[in-house]
Amino acid sequence: MTHEESLTYCSLQNVEKSFAKSGVSIGPVSLDIKRGEVVGIRGINGAGKSTLFRMIAGILKPDKGNIIYNPEVEKHIAYVPQELSLYEALSCKDNLIFWGSVAGLNKEQVMIRSEWLMKELNLTFWSDQQVSECSGGTKRRLHLATALMRLPKVLLLDEPSVGADDESAGLILHNIMHLKSLGISTLIISHRKGELEQICDRILTLHEGHLT
Repeated sequence: MTHEESLTYCSLQNVEKSFAKSGVSIGPVSLDIKRGEVVGIRGINGAGKSTLFRMIAGILKPDKGNIIYNPEVEKHIAYVPQELSLYEALSCKDNLIFWGSVAGLNKEQVMIRSEWLMKELNLTFWSDQQVSECSGGTKRRLHLATALMRLPKVLLLDEPSVGADDESAGLILHNIMHLKSLGISTLIISHRKGELEQICDRILTLHEGHLT
């Protein structure tokens, strides 16, 4: 492994988080995420996997411990929740244009990036289709594409293929492997049988608040 490949993008150091109302408690958790690494996270529903992702994304603050980011990735983290964040009344292309603009890309960057992602995730045919008229698998692929408009270096995927057909799920996995070749690190939660084994460098289980 080269020095560049071993570069730590994000480090969780004895991170803890608890919610009295739900009873969810995480930690202490320590984890280093390396450049270009694909890490799978397993665990039963309610184990706190999504909470862990939201802390890494900076949406939630841990109660204890630290999350340290490499300076080059701190503002380049994309979180793709299980719930779809799409504008149903807009076309697929307009969704990408919107999220690219939110990410601060200029007009030329938005057009280049959106065209590339539509080809990469086989969305070109549905470019002008209203999202509300698209299949579940198409929506899942578009959902991932909207996050990739921001040019992330760390990608957090919470059940990215749930409800998708096998072809769409395969395209999503193929894209993750392509991102890996570009040095992008991916953390992925999935309950889909065999999915994590296909793409992950390592698979961890969150159980009773601890990663093993």
